Amino acid sequence: GRDRHRVIVRVSHASVGITDVLARRGHYLLQPRAGFVPGYDFVGTVETATSGTYTFEVGQRVAGILPRMGSHTSLIAVHPSLLVTVPDGLDSAVAATIPLDGVTARLALEALRSPREPAEISRLGTAAGPMRRTIFIQGAGGSLGAWSTQLAQSEGHLVFGTASDRSRAIAEDYGVRIFDYTDPAWVSEVAAQTGGVHGVIDHTGNRTLAQMVRPGGVIVRTAFAGAHKHPRIATASGFARASARRYARPGERVISTPITVALRRGAYRRHLREMLEFVDTGILRAPAPTLVAFDDYPTACTEAERAVPGTKVVLAMAQ
Repeated sequence: GRDRHRVIVRVSHASVGITDVLARRGHYLLQPRAGFVPGYDFVGTVETATSGTYTFEVGQRVAGILPRMGSHTSLIAVHPSLLVTVPDGLDSAVAATIPLDGVTARLALEALRSPREPAEISRLGTAAGPMRRTIFIQGAGGSLGAWSTQLAQSEGHLVFGTASDRSRAIAEDYGVRIFDYTDPAWVSEVAAQTGGVHGVIDHTGNRTLAQMVRPGGVIVRTAFAGAHKHPRIATASGFARASARRYARPGERVISTPITVALRRGAYRRHLREMLEFVDTGILRAPAPTLVAFDDYPTACTEAERAVPGTKVVLAMAQ
């Protein structure tokens, strides 16, 4: 079983995001206890060999996501079903920017598909004709938004979105038509200019977004940040409301990468493996890693809160 077999991985790099910062402050719903080790994703090398269904060799580079955090450390013991190999030509620091945000973007695109379509999203560049959609992405210039935008456009979809003043240039560089979310009428403006979008990828929990979605469309919630004073309460209540509206018009779906990692290992590994390959072959563009030494962890958290658009904070462990 999963509890009896572990692989020791020496972590070389691990990303740091706002989720880690919130968790350290006790504001993250999925990590409420004290004394935990933050960090969902990592890149490292295998220190103990495995055999059987999942085979890894000593010294092999691997990447993965942990369902309950714990990657911000030097050594981790993980079940091999959580690991995928890193392409030889892909820099480890760059690879460390991919897993959590990249897999979340893949899951978001997958969730936008209607129940009548295949369960998994297509390979990049294969969508055509009636499969083409108009998709709206909140924070299109952010770390998750940039991955979602690239994936959507590579599948042939038309992308609109919002972006902050700091990240607007990133989003527009990807060809996103940006709307000003500080304009009180911006949601109505999106609806008017697009005729209603097929789908929305949202991390704010904004309830008014339903006004821009055409009949049969879907809103995918990846988080419920907004400006709520109590993020854990906002997440719990947002998750409950969105889940209850799954079959509403428009339907709402909530995705959680940690839950997917825990319950859908095959799908998770496929998504992660392909994201690494897409960056390695130049199909997708990863953010530039901002390396911070593991010994300077507080600085990494500070940098994660004010991350420069187009970059990702990555811990570099002492080797």
